[in-house]
Amino acid sequence: MRITLELSHRKRSMTLPINNSYLLSSLIYNIVEKSSSEYAERLHEQGYRLQNRAFKLFTFSPLYPSNHRKWVLHDNWTMSTGSRLLHFTISSPKEEFVEHLVLGLLHEPIVSIGKERFRVETVRKLDHPEMSDDMRFIMLSPLVCSAKQDHEHNPQYLFPDDTDFERIVLENLRRKYQALHGREYAGDTSGFAFSIDPGYVEKMGGRVQKLITIKEGRSDEIKVKGTLAPFCLRAPKELIEIGYECGFGEKNSQGFGMVKVDMHA
Repeated sequence: MRITLELSHRKRSMTLPINNSYLLSSLIYNIVEKSSSEYAERLHEQGYRLQNRAFKLFTFSPLYPSNHRKWVLHDNWTMSTGSRLLHFTISSPKEEFVEHLVLGLLHEPIVSIGKERFRVETVRKLDHPEMSDDMRFIMLSPLVCSAKQDHEHNPQYLFPDDTDFERIVLENLRRKYQALHGREYAGDTSGFAFSIDPGYVEKMGGRVQKLITIKEGRSDEIKVKGTLAPFCLRAPKELIEIGYECGFGEKNSQGFGMVKVDMHA
């Protein structure tokens, strides 16, 4: 299920950090906490567990100015807009998460993103698109894929032309399926295929890798590398649904791996 929030502010110009995904993630937890502090803490600290892994099973889009206006980027790593309305979309297959999100907004329609305050003007449920086993998606936020050896401290970020990329993306979808449904996915995944749009890569001069900073300026700051490009995916419909609703790849609850269906495909 996807929920779009429309936020308003009273300033002539609104400025936020370019690296604001951590602020948006914090906003979501704060909204949920207004409905149930117990659920918010459990979601943040534990998530939905599968062996030694935890999945939050939600993701979210970047924050967009209304009427297709663009953010103005500044040299000091901030961005601003004169639009009085902003919106972003939150996605999750878990009904309890969506219920707490909506109840939290009903309890308190004034929210904060970093130091800025907004009023939630509308909360709108989006129609679910028709899915098949062969889809084309547009990435709204970078898709993160990584591998880490036991002796390594930092993960090795992988990209679509790396040998293990497809296997790890598929394994991630299977684990999310099991965390959501409580059973392993038993379908045939032998035809799984992921490919980014070569025309887009050429148009961008090959620059489809993105570096995002989480918790910028803090002692626990981390830098995350991902891919941002349209892609085609051939996979069982059930796993494609998981990726669409939870996010593809890793770090979805930090704002990575959210997609929309390419309606022009």
